[in-house]
Amino acid sequence: MAITGMAACADPEAAAPDAKGATGPSVVSGSMAEVCAAGQKEGKLVSWNSEDPDAFQKIFNEFSKTYPGITLQSVSVRPDEVTQRVVTESAAGRPPEADALSITQDKSGPLVENGLLDNSIDWSAMGVGDSYVLGKSMVRTERIAIGLAYNTAKVNVNDLPATWEGLVNSQFAGKVVVDPRGDPLQLLAIAWGKDKTVNFVKQLKAAARPVVVQGATAGLLTVASGENLVTTNGRSAETAQQQANGAPIAIHYLDVVPGVDYYTAVPKGAPHPNAGACWTAWLNSEPGRAAKQTFAFKGNVDLPEEAKGGTLAAIKSPQDAALVTDTAKAISDVWSGRS
Repeated sequence: MAITGMAACADPEAAAPDAKGATGPSVVSGSMAEVCAAGQKEGKLVSWNSEDPDAFQKIFNEFSKTYPGITLQSVSVRPDEVTQRVVTESAAGRPPEADALSITQDKSGPLVENGLLDNSIDWSAMGVGDSYVLGKSMVRTERIAIGLAYNTAKVNVNDLPATWEGLVNSQFAGKVVVDPRGDPLQLLAIAWGKDKTVNFVKQLKAAARPVVVQGATAGLLTVASGENLVTTNGRSAETAQQQANGAPIAIHYLDVVPGVDYYTAVPKGAPHPNAGACWTAWLNSEPGRAAKQTFAFKGNVDLPEEAKGGTLAAIKSPQDAALVTDTAKAISDVWSGRS
């Protein structure tokens, strides 16, 4: 998920211009306690997110223990749809409907380029570390680490390779799951470059004859059932959730660790920007991280302990995003037989 706040000024009731010149309340300048007090005065948080509704409500309930008086309106919106909706609102001259947006860096370009996210909030004053703030307007609120998820009842971890390239053999032929959209192998391009990544995928296809299943959870479930043995889209959150359900599943991290980062941002002109900024900073705090881990199985560490020593491959710039998008298309062409 991802959230941000709005223009800094001393009075939360003061008017501040949004991206279209309209006016609205602003985020106060100060500590988290001061911003959250202003958010409690606003009394409402409208969040656009893709979280499981039950898990999201439980996370918000933890937030409410410290900051009561803010009611929640949660709207289910996929990260790739958030940008389109916000841009459409702005183009129509309408103020934003949301106070907090859950977005990924690769989908945020039009929001940043058109000045639709508030970049004036002093996140440092609210206790958010600089390394978690992207472009002044987005706060990293979760990181999903990815490795090989395998069936612990059928596969000995010692038989798994230490590198992605080590997967290119016939040992698990016909029992390796891949996603037709390229997930998450396109992220390897950040560490390897596009050409090496696409060549690896071609070699994997020839040697392992992978099973194509769309969706991380769908592929993971075929491994948990024993239908397949490993999936290349072993996401930390989904795997932890299946483990909690008793599935015989675990992750084996390799030499390169793809990471998918989710950010929270407050759109400029948000109706309740202090509530949005308070919520965003709280999600990045220790209590917020604990709540996300407990109820949504999602962490926000740089790398899980089991993945330490691996090379992180996560989008950090528009150039990374463009490379990953281009590589994903090339990988999809390999799986479909178009390339």
